[in-house]
Amino acid sequence: MLSYESEKRVCQKYNKNKPKKLKRYFSEENDIDEFSEDYPEVKQNRRKKTVRLKKSADDIIEYPCAKLASFYDPLEHIGNSLDDIKNTVSKPVCNEIERIKEEYGLSYGLGSAKDYYCIMRLMDGNTEEKPACIPYSAESLFTLVAIASPGVCAYRLFEGNSGLAGDLAKCFVSLFNKPEAMSVLDVLYKGNNNSYYKEVLRYCAEGNLQAVLDEWAFVLGETGEELCKTMKKAFIQTTRVQVDTYRSFIGEIAKPRIRNHFAVGYFNAKLDDKNVQRTENIRSAFNSPFRPFVLATTSIGQEGLDFHLYCRKICHWNLPSNPVDLEQREGRINRYLCLAIRQTIASRYGSLNFNDNVWEEMFSVASEKEKKIYSDLVPFWCLPGDKDTVVPIERIVPMYPYSKDRLVYERLESVLEHYRLTLGQPRQEELLERIRAADPNKESTDSLYLNLSPWKAPTGDK
Repeated sequence: MLSYESEKRVCQKYNKNKPKKLKRYFSEENDIDEFSEDYPEVKQNRRKKTVRLKKSADDIIEYPCAKLASFYDPLEHIGNSLDDIKNTVSKPVCNEIERIKEEYGLSYGLGSAKDYYCIMRLMDGNTEEKPACIPYSAESLFTLVAIASPGVCAYRLFEGNSGLAGDLAKCFVSLFNKPEAMSVLDVLYKGNNNSYYKEVLRYCAEGNLQAVLDEWAFVLGETGEELCKTMKKAFIQTTRVQVDTYRSFIGEIAKPRIRNHFAVGYFNAKLDDKNVQRTENIRSAFNSPFRPFVLATTSIGQEGLDFHLYCRKICHWNLPSNPVDLEQREGRINRYLCLAIRQTIASRYGSLNFNDNVWEEMFSVASEKEKKIYSDLVPFWCLPGDKDTVVPIERIVPMYPYSKDRLVYERLESVLEHYRLTLGQPRQEELLERIRAADPNKESTDSLYLNLSPWKAPTGDK
């Protein structure tokens, strides 16, 4: 339903103020080549199968141009605005365009995506094909390519390995050719089919794709082919889930399907190889900077799985009776190098003078300044500080009208400080109730604890 709602809102903005004949997010009936006879009512709701990154437009996005990559060093521009960066990078870009123009006897013209691509190859010394002209907007486009095209960013990430860079960049072409991605960019930039690749480059620049890839590589802790392989797994296709309607419930039709892209369900009814691979792909995708942005899971996601790399908010659809289960759920996103930790570190140490690896250097300085009397969990698992200086992990508990969740939540909060007294004891629920009934004060319960917390190193009496 979250995916459906997000797509609906985008469609509303996409079609706003357009003439009816141009409202073409969905296909007309005669545009559809295949559909299931089981779902005749869905026939008008198939999305257009339009691919807009094609005919060399995809090559511009994919190509790891070494020359353009050399014009931009992210470490030299930390803290600068995108406009300032573009002004700086455009100077060597302009010089390179003039060199190409003089060396190959070219002139300026309207140009096409193929001309841009041919010029990029000429910059790297590939002379198999020459452009018809140099497009008038070559300077601005190549500036964006140098800063943020997926191919060039991946080229810097893989330290000049153009093969790995091109493989990863192909995933971005596939991502931006999805109908939901195209409609979002159209809403943002109000573009058209002919300039879609320019919208993609602008979007990557404004989102600082280079920083996104660098942070992702840091948390994955891999390099080279293994890093590329892991990143490629995170780009998953749009999935569909069967839902019940009134007509399907009474047997008139088969269950229709709803698309999942921005939000995905993580659950399995069968334990076979196909489902295991599907859930692993979803987990990899959720642990990436890209979609899905919401993961809806049953108890199978409660223990033993990590969802922390790009998530710091957990919404409890229902509340468990046992506080251990509550902590197990929240422990999925409260882990090593989790998003909340990285955001806090970035806010505290993002203004350092960096030499090579931004994230490694920030955590190195944080280790020296933050650890103090604390254990080795600082700063990688947890950080000292009050609520104004630490980015929190957020617990969201919907309180529905007439539900018992409010009472359950109040009970969970009251027993959280007591439940560790019951660890290893039989009939824990009954013991918890007896402790609560006795209504002990904090001082009396603290005297019963053995402090096994890894948070602080021992500083006083045993």
